[in-house]
Amino acid sequence: MMSEKSIEIAMTKCIVWFYDGNSRTFYSRDRSHKKAKPNMALGIQRLEKMLLETFSGKWETAIIYENQENGRELAKYKRGVRV
Repeated sequence: MMSEKSIEIAMTKCIVWFYDGNSRTFYSRDRSHKKAKPNMALGIQRLEKMLLETFSGKWETAIIYENQENGRELAKYKRGVRV
C-alpha cells in the first residue's frame, strides 16, 4: 500500500474496473530512484505494464488520468487493448 505522501506526489493515476464488479485506483511511481526527478512517461509505462502483465485477463476497462482534481484523460483501455 502506498503512503499518503506517495499518492500526493504521483503524477498519474489509473482507475481499473475488474470483471468481478470491483473497481480500484492505482497511483504511478514516477521516479527511477529516490533522488531522481519525477518522470510522467515512466509512471505511465509502469501502470501499463501492471495492466497488461500483472492483471492480464482480469479487468474490463482501465483509464489513466493526471493525478489532479480534474485531471485530463491520458489513456483508455478496453479488454487489454488501448482505444
